[in-house]
Amino acid sequence: MEGNDDHDLVLVLLRQLKDVRPDPTRKAKRATTYLTLRPGGDTVLLLATNGWTNLAESEALFRQANDSGGRNLVLFDADYDDAKYPSGGQVKRATAIRAMVAAYDPNPAVFLFPQAGQDGELETLLLQLTQPAHQRVMDCYDSYETCLRQFLDAAGEPYYDAPSNKRRIYDYVNVMPLTGDEWKRHHKEHGQKIFENVDLWNLNAPAIQPLRDFLDQHIQ
Repeated sequence: MEGNDDHDLVLVLLRQLKDVRPDPTRKAKRATTYLTLRPGGDTVLLLATNGWTNLAESEALFRQANDSGGRNLVLFDADYDDAKYPSGGQVKRATAIRAMVAAYDPNPAVFLFPQAGQDGELETLLLQLTQPAHQRVMDCYDSYETCLRQFLDAAGEPYYDAPSNKRRIYDYVNVMPLTGDEWKRHHKEHGQKIFENVDLWNLNAPAIQPLRDFLDQHIQ
């Protein structure tokens, strides 16, 4: 997985879908979690690599999963726009990922956000999971963006950049009445999005069902 938010969302979904417990024999740092899957006791490792181009650094973990009869699941954004690693879209990104890990896993299970057949990113999915009761937050954001776009430069182009989807999601959580622990996790600990809070997120929305199905299928 790419980053903290990917890791946190998948962790919450696995807790909903499977009987998992933290693995007491392993210590992990932020955005790395070891789980024990019951009743079989298999180990599930959730690892954020901070970018798909860092997958090669996880070669030992890929090989370990294969050697033990396990399965490697790779989850990243479909879109990627970088001069060094040009891609863009589901097919190109999936091809690039499979080529990068082919030497040590010829057949990983790949899921690209927001879902199969759609270009985008994790935030594209998250914007579809906000609770309808708080749609007014996004409506206010739309008004803010419209206001910014009215200011043009000498060439007639927008002077200010519109807020990114990542910024929208951060600010969506930022304005919510969080509990003390939630506030600390969001404001002090990597901007966590509190995905287990059902007042903020609908993790049963149709948009997230492909991800739920992917995890349910491949983690047994």
